[in-house]
Amino acid sequence: MVKLKAQVVVMLKPVVNDPQGLTVRAGLHRLGFEEVEEVRVGKFIEITVTAADEAEGRRQVSEMCRKLLANHVIEDVRFQVEAVADREQAGMKFGVVVFPGTWSDRDCGRVVTEVLGAELEYLWHQEKDLKDCDCIILPGGFSYGDHLRCGAIARFSPVMDSVVRFAAHGGLVWGICNGFQVLCETGLLPGALIRNDVCEFRCQWTHLAVERDDILFTSTLRRGEVIKIPISHGEGNYFADAATLSRLEQNNQVVFRYAQPDGHVVPAANPNGSIHNIAGIVNREGNVLGMMPHPERCAEPELGGTDGLRLFKSVLEAFAELVV
Repeated sequence: MVKLKAQVVVMLKPVVNDPQGLTVRAGLHRLGFEEVEEVRVGKFIEITVTAADEAEGRRQVSEMCRKLLANHVIEDVRFQVEAVADREQAGMKFGVVVFPGTWSDRDCGRVVTEVLGAELEYLWHQEKDLKDCDCIILPGGFSYGDHLRCGAIARFSPVMDSVVRFAAHGGLVWGICNGFQVLCETGLLPGALIRNDVCEFRCQWTHLAVERDDILFTSTLRRGEVIKIPISHGEGNYFADAATLSRLEQNNQVVFRYAQPDGHVVPAANPNGSIHNIAGIVNREGNVLGMMPHPERCAEPELGGTDGLRLFKSVLEAFAELVV
């Protein structure tokens, strides 16, 4: 497969009056270029297509011109075709945002590139260009040293303005640990993450009961099954006021809950005091996910488990089906 960029140049026929050309010719004469006899002004349309080869790409563009242009004489249209490198076979590009203090960006990047074999772009916090990424990951860490409170300063980074707009237009945004905290600070997700009720930093394996399997992030999971994913945080205690919590439950926005290995959601399975044992939530549209556990830390057998990889595969496979 190749990607072709065609500049379709459209010119008026010689028998058609060209007011813009006459104006340019008159201006050139006034500037002393009296030898100019005729000027014709044209326009171009830039079209990018994906095709099996260059010949097929030219055929596609020619067919578009026949249906789009008022004059159907394709010989009057000149092509300037430039081959453009293919994207990854999967057709999806992940973007991992890097804030000062972020440390899980390389872990997420490794899963995307080394395990999934997908395309990756690291996005520095001062940039506004999301570089055509299809899924933006806000990884774990201590953005800006957790000054003020977790995610409070990262929320004002230039890149987050673009992420908010991206999410508003249906783009996939995935916040993990500190990324979840940032999403709550921006208002992309409701509630807040506060100090663990045990007042300790917790780094351990947890079991999560899957509550949603109808969003892109969990398309390879089954509702009701239990997955094993580690946590690593000091402020992962999810909190929301009664009205917000009621809306979350009524709208089925809770994606993961801390549970026992057999799937029972009980206080004893809660590692940080999160209200209703909430470990991850999604916005009402289903395109913004926030979760405290670290799926990138259990995406290879050497790490003790691969349940986290299933979430990455969910995004990749579901996106591919969506595009098709």
